[in-house]
Amino acid sequence: MARFRRRTCVILLLFILFICSIMMALKTLRPERAGFGDPFGIGLLPDFQQQTKYFKNKFSLQKEAKEDSFTHAKNAHSLIMNDKMPTGRIDEELPSPNYNFHVFYYSWFGTPQFDGKYIHWNHPLLTHWDPKIASGYPQGRHTPPEDIGSSFYPELGPYSSRDPSVIDAHMRQIRSASIGVLALSWYPPNMADENGEPTDVLVPTILDIADKYKLKITFHIEPYKDRDDRNMYSNIKYIIDKYGSHPAFYRHKVSTARMVLAKNWKSGKAPMKES
Repeated sequence: MARFRRRTCVILLLFILFICSIMMALKTLRPERAGFGDPFGIGLLPDFQQQTKYFKNKFSLQKEAKEDSFTHAKNAHSLIMNDKMPTGRIDEELPSPNYNFHVFYYSWFGTPQFDGKYIHWNHPLLTHWDPKIASGYPQGRHTPPEDIGSSFYPELGPYSSRDPSVIDAHMRQIRSASIGVLALSWYPPNMADENGEPTDVLVPTILDIADKYKLKITFHIEPYKDRDDRNMYSNIKYIIDKYGSHPAFYRHKVSTARMVLAKNWKSGKAPMKES
């Protein structure tokens, strides 16, 4: 009996030492910046790690949104004041635009202050294609202003695309990157995607502010139901007729010979060879 007890004690002691050694090994995997009490070895569980990051980011954004509300208001005021800045000063402070650099620009977003509700910031959460995996993650819609439908939290906060000071800030940022052309996401009048509102009414303001920064606007016609060659022709004609004369409307320069070829092709004449 005594031997059995000694053997049991030895086995138990070895088991405890084994567990302690595993815990010490896992502790070495913990990042040095982790505080006391942070879970270590969490990298071995990627699904749990992703969920933990989601909730940590959500709570940190809540705190940031509350603390920075005054800062955002102050920035908005300064942006409105910058709208009065003369073009010459803009050219002195910012690099020249390069019209070979194009970026997409989306004017989909709205806030209760400007639009009566959140638009696109609160779109449904994107779910995993596997229902079993999706069930382990949050469901429903984003809940602004802390939780927004974006991979990154904007410096201006959840903004409205109708706010001229926001458009001005965006154009300044684009110009500061030496970008010259914006491909504006566009739907025909009174049309929008399933989470948005019509935005064609915003185009004149976007063109005016883009022209202030010597930027150009081209149009990216979004896909919509029953879109075909006929209504695409109507869309392009509408864009050119309504916005084509604006100085910020982007025009791609082509050679004179190509223009003659296009003119002959349109009139039904035999095509000419380009010299």
